[in-house]
Amino acid sequence: MRGVTDVIDLAAERLEIPAFGLHGLPRLTLTGDRQLLVEQHRGLRRYSSDCIELALQKGSVRLTGQNLRLVAMDKEAVLIAGEIKSVEFVSS
Repeated sequence: MRGVTDVIDLAAERLEIPAFGLHGLPRLTLTGDRQLLVEQHRGLRRYSSDCIELALQKGSVRLTGQNLRLVAMDKEAVLIAGEIKSVEFVSS
């Protein structure tokens, strides 16, 4: 008998879509130390030029650095630019 995770993974494979989206997991794409794209976020928790924290389905992700700014944001994804020093997952 298959578990729920197995069924989700099989459906994602057959539909040719990434399974992370079906699981509600965030997807982070880091480009060097200058840009970060976060998909599957749940909004801003903290915003300043040296720290940005985004809510996730479980916990949050915190970026620290210099001259951080939101380049674009919608209900599904946020693009952050600046000099990124660290990316940390924070449990809720």
